Amino acid sequence: MPRKTSFLAGLCLATALPACTGFSLSTGPWPSIPPRASYTEPDGDEHVGPAVIVEGLTSDLANPLGSSPMVFDRVNKTYTLDYGRNVAGKPFFQIETLDDFAQIEVKYTESYIGLEHAQADGPYAFSNALGATFRVETFNITKTGEFRGYFIQGAQRWQSIKLVHGSGLTISKAGFVSSISMQPLDSIKGYFAASNSSYTDMWALGPRTEQLDCFPPGTQTATWDITPQGAYIRGQKPASTTHMTNVNNYTLTFETMIDYGGVGWRVDTEIDAIQATGPIFVLTSEYPEGTFANTDRSLVPPNTLVLGRGWSLQNQTSLPGFVLDKFPVDFAVMEKEWHTISTVSLGDSTYKVYLDGREIAAFNISSYGLADPNPFIPGGDNKGFALGPWQDQAAYYRNVILTSNNGNQILYSNNLTSMDVLPEFGVATNTDYICSDGGKRDRYAWLGDRLISAKTGLASTGDWKSVSGSAAQFFSRQTTAGQLPANTLFSPLDTRGVLIRTENVDPLLVDYDFDTVQVVHDYWMRSGDSAFIEKYYNQLVAMVSYSVSRALDLPTQLYGAPTGPKGIPLGGQKAQALGPAETISMILGLERMADMSEFVNNTRSALFYRAQANLSRDAIDTRLWNETGGYYAGTLGFAGFDLMDAAQVLLARVGTPERRAKVIDNLAPLRLPAGYSNGTRYVNTPAVVNPFNMGFLLQGFAMEQRTALAQELLDITWGPMIRQDRNYTGTTWEYLSADGVYPGLDLFTSCSHGWGSYATVFLTDYVLGVRATAPGFATYTFAPLPGFKSEWVHGRVPTPAGEILAAWGYEPSGKLAMEITAPAGLKGTVVVPFSGQYSVDGGQGQEGELEVEGGKTVTICQL
Repeated sequence: MPRKTSFLAGLCLATALPACTGFSLSTGPWPSIPPRASYTEPDGDEHVGPAVIVEGLTSDLANPLGSSPMVFDRVNKTYTLDYGRNVAGKPFFQIETLDDFAQIEVKYTESYIGLEHAQADGPYAFSNALGATFRVETFNITKTGEFRGYFIQGAQRWQSIKLVHGSGLTISKAGFVSSISMQPLDSIKGYFAASNSSYTDMWALGPRTEQLDCFPPGTQTATWDITPQGAYIRGQKPASTTHMTNVNNYTLTFETMIDYGGVGWRVDTEIDAIQATGPIFVLTSEYPEGTFANTDRSLVPPNTLVLGRGWSLQNQTSLPGFVLDKFPVDFAVMEKEWHTISTVSLGDSTYKVYLDGREIAAFNISSYGLADPNPFIPGGDNKGFALGPWQDQAAYYRNVILTSNNGNQILYSNNLTSMDVLPEFGVATNTDYICSDGGKRDRYAWLGDRLISAKTGLASTGDWKSVSGSAAQFFSRQTTAGQLPANTLFSPLDTRGVLIRTENVDPLLVDYDFDTVQVVHDYWMRSGDSAFIEKYYNQLVAMVSYSVSRALDLPTQLYGAPTGPKGIPLGGQKAQALGPAETISMILGLERMADMSEFVNNTRSALFYRAQANLSRDAIDTRLWNETGGYYAGTLGFAGFDLMDAAQVLLARVGTPERRAKVIDNLAPLRLPAGYSNGTRYVNTPAVVNPFNMGFLLQGFAMEQRTALAQELLDITWGPMIRQDRNYTGTTWEYLSADGVYPGLDLFTSCSHGWGSYATVFLTDYVLGVRATAPGFATYTFAPLPGFKSEWVHGRVPTPAGEILAAWGYEPSGKLAMEITAPAGLKGTVVVPFSGQYSVDGGQGQEGELEVEGGKTVTICQL
């Protein structure tokens, strides 16, 4: 072990050695670190336009339109717009000329191929999350000037515009009124560059993804309009109330006026859960003259009640949707007139629907044999009704009444004319700083999923609010039992909404509570926001107490108490119950809680958390180690392991170095061209690569100083995301195909998904090598990963005191040079990534670690 040398930067002023003469952060074997550009967020709307427009539906951009307008002189004429990378916002079109009225069909997609699909890369009916459910919209153009769409489209690089009705339409400009920050990367606090520009580009994926996924207050707008005539709702996933749940044998009645297309609703459907099994109803109008010319009349015929189940009427990969039946209505369903709809739920899967007092449908939903509830998916116990039309429809809703069929007791009533309707149904403009899983899909805030993306934001944009604001929203929705919501809507919620929505997914993802502790702890280390820890410490204690009581299996001391369906122990997001990965989430959460408890002088709790963490560490080491196979088993009695089991073992430094070395060796059979498969139990399933999992493994390799494996993983997993082809989005992906050629879940893949952004953190923390060792970087380490292949690396690291500037690179002699400049008051420990002697600021040779103080530049030269 090298001896530790205490050396103050201010004393190291001896004559410089020739190989290091004149080094500074602007000289040496690296280029100058550029200063941050100035930037001020605009007060008003910010418009973003395409990089290229071409005529036709094509990804061949060889013949761009340039400054010429888009001229639509015939039906089906199409233009393709390429924004170069993902953008977000409400679409706008500058209408220059117009003969009569026109209708345009507009598609949005992250990967180009979505433009060739009827529904583009949607629909996304997983959540009603202050954005568009549908990725294809039809607009009725009736006058010149700017036309603006209503819904935020959350992430897309590609857009197409096709004329479906009319002629003589000229569009001089098109784009998006941005719903996200468009701050240039040269003005953010963090920075990273390397001699290999691929690593510079990989780092940049992280902050761009953070911009697509994190939203200041007021930026994600309400998706219902409240008027004196009731709620005006455009086509979207039906939104649920929590004010009336789990009712049997009732009748739901409301009045509606179809503005265009039809009206939709649901009953007996799960609220913000992982499955959706209640019936979907879409009642179409007679489709008068002027109805959208591209309406899919085979899916939603005129004067018809369409019955569906699942997430929507359209299937979308892991969001299955079904059309079960179609009930023709034998009279005209008129638009612009008020109708009364009643839905009778008898509590035995039997339903009847009445329109203006006439029965138009009767059925037993179980008789169709599709989309029945899955008893092995926990959560979703709270069910209710939801309101919202289908694609390219809009209607008014008012005077909603739910009555018991036993005695006609009124259980719920709402005229839908007051603004408190918006938080009740979870569709109000965001008032908190929030972060989403992805831009276009999974538009929920999942705090546990922020385990990687929160670090990305802190290491790059340095926007502390992106973590503290989101965490504060979750703490504001904590129940008295200590639960935090595993997921939560962007919208403000009322009190009952907080309770019901918090409980509905909790049983599936208790591990997210322990991940939340890690998110908060990492935020504290990087931001130094001790006041935040003091403010929310008691709530963290309540959450951890609740989570341990739910998750800890006392006989084994492993994660996975038998609270699942039929007494089956619960796993979590990462792996199996009673296995290493989930147990280590609990361990790391407890150890971070111990650190924060010591900070607030709660030594008794700190001792408890560490003691429990050690018991669970020992349980993994003694109960799950397979000596013959050389791995930690995925669960008790299981022959094999999940990738996340191995990754978490490395992160938590479980077992001896010799055991961890065997764990790494046993990963070789899981190797794929773009990363590693998910584990031995997945060998007979189609392989995809999960960058979330790869992030954990990448950090594990770094912690074990397995640089060659880490650099290879970085190259093969994140390399495809920077490839300049028609799948490029400038952001990080949720999944990759096994060969790295395309996003791994095809069009369903979220290609601006923060959980895939660990490359940014890795390049700052381990390749540049600057990591906090005390809150706010009061103490830090400058320890580049030994043997990482790059001629030079340099960067800026955000701290609350200002940025740390660091660089390293190889001289022509092959010797390594390093420099570090930190703000005054910060203290660093330099760990050189080589053996032997080095000089400091031209002084005499020395070995071991070096302690430096901030306020000036320190130069280290390998001898």
